Amino acid sequence: MKNNPKHLPTPRAVAMACLAALSPVLVTPVWAQLVDPSEMRDETAMGEGGPRPSVWIEPRISTGVLITNNGNLSATSPQSEQILEVTPGVRAVFNRPRAKGFFDYSLSTQYRLQNTSGDALRHLLNTAMTFEAVDDRVFVDVSGVVADESISAFGTLAPGYSNANTSRTSSFRVSPYLRGVLAGAVNYELRVGMEKASTATGSRSDVTVQDASARLRSDMTGRMLGWSLDAQTVSTEYTLGRRTRSDQVLGGLNYAPSSLLMLTAQAGVESNDVLSASRENYSITGLSLDWRPSNRTRLVAGVQKRYFGTGYNVLFEHRTARTVWRFSDTRDAVNNPLDPGGATLGTVYSLLDSLYTAQEPDPVRRAQLVQAELLRLGLPADANSINNFLSSSATLVRSQQLSLALVGVRNGVTFTLLRGNSRRLGPSANLGDDFDVSESIRQRSWSVNYSHRLTPLTTFAAGVGRQTNEGSVAGLSNTLTTFTVGATTRLAARTSGTVQLQRSIYDQVGAPYREVAISANITHRF
Repeated sequence: MKNNPKHLPTPRAVAMACLAALSPVLVTPVWAQLVDPSEMRDETAMGEGGPRPSVWIEPRISTGVLITNNGNLSATSPQSEQILEVTPGVRAVFNRPRAKGFFDYSLSTQYRLQNTSGDALRHLLNTAMTFEAVDDRVFVDVSGVVADESISAFGTLAPGYSNANTSRTSSFRVSPYLRGVLAGAVNYELRVGMEKASTATGSRSDVTVQDASARLRSDMTGRMLGWSLDAQTVSTEYTLGRRTRSDQVLGGLNYAPSSLLMLTAQAGVESNDVLSASRENYSITGLSLDWRPSNRTRLVAGVQKRYFGTGYNVLFEHRTARTVWRFSDTRDAVNNPLDPGGATLGTVYSLLDSLYTAQEPDPVRRAQLVQAELLRLGLPADANSINNFLSSSATLVRSQQLSLALVGVRNGVTFTLLRGNSRRLGPSANLGDDFDVSESIRQRSWSVNYSHRLTPLTTFAAGVGRQTNEGSVAGLSNTLTTFTVGATTRLAARTSGTVQLQRSIYDQVGAPYREVAISANITHRF
């Protein structure tokens, strides 16, 4: 992480910001503290047939302190540290005729009183929007993610804050497209896209991806048989590597024996220079199914023979009144290794969003409902997941995830299990990343979070998580285990406070550490 201390606040500025954040609590009358936090302001207007298209914008500010007995993450000479943090942010959810999607941004300023590793200024962004430029014809997709990621899978892992093994990474994509209907029976889409990803560390590549595609689909409404035709070209440039290009043409035949099931057979060709310096031609064959027996259950699965071997994608999801079960398994080539997986508001947030889809179809009101449930139950928006690491070339990634959320009147449980295996695609090269020392990298991660509502205002929460990274070379591995316990209480109508105790155990040959930390923060939502 590249720090710039001259742009960081002084202790006095931090103290003044903390007082400013606390002021809503100090001046809020007692009667206002009885208002439920789910009563969030928005611009939704009720009309005939239900809520009209809407937008919800919610600024927030969080201030807190973390006290740790090992701020330098050392095994032999741990040093205590006190970290002051001020984090303003804003979240917006849109369901307008011309704009749909979400935007979430926060700016975190961390000030270390003992200066164990320097101060930090962190930008965090998640956004995915679709804009309608011409009525039902021309659209523009915009997405962006700014986050801290591990530079090396085998560098020091630390929960919750930056260290020397993290780097700020940004990935932005813009993709305009044109869609319509030909002769009343064929749907078409023409799309171009540009994606730019960069990282603050000079030891990993920045990536630029340019693509263009054309897609034709026969209208399957009331029909059992249909067809599709897709053509795509993708150019990927790595600042520390070489430029690659891939072209693909793929045709498909669709068979829908009922409105609940569709089967597709695919065949085509592709040409690329990913595996070798010169372009090679490959054939593509595949099968897929899309089965949705009810609005609570869906199974999407596909398998393809590709230039890198067999690729596949499986997604199963089932909802009940109180639970969401989700399983995914993918094996595919990744051109942009700096993309942290797409814009999302969190793993647990996504599960609750799916849980309440049938109950609240409007995305804005559902976002408010999910936010209120997270506050009520004291659950984290994002469970402990695999810390991605940065590489400098295209990779072949196998990723599996099993997630469960159970939401009761007073209790909440989330469980997430992830497994990943990745290796470099293309000729061996000295690019300075982890694949120079390990042919493949295996990652495993799991987490369990439990919450119990003690009173209408206070919730107890506990969690445990573990991540393990392993290389193909003996002794190249590390493991981070984290235990947390804490409580969240509502201090005012739109203000909450959290106290949490955390225990971290990190095991790695030559660089283990142990840490105990306690944190307290206050968050006010305007």
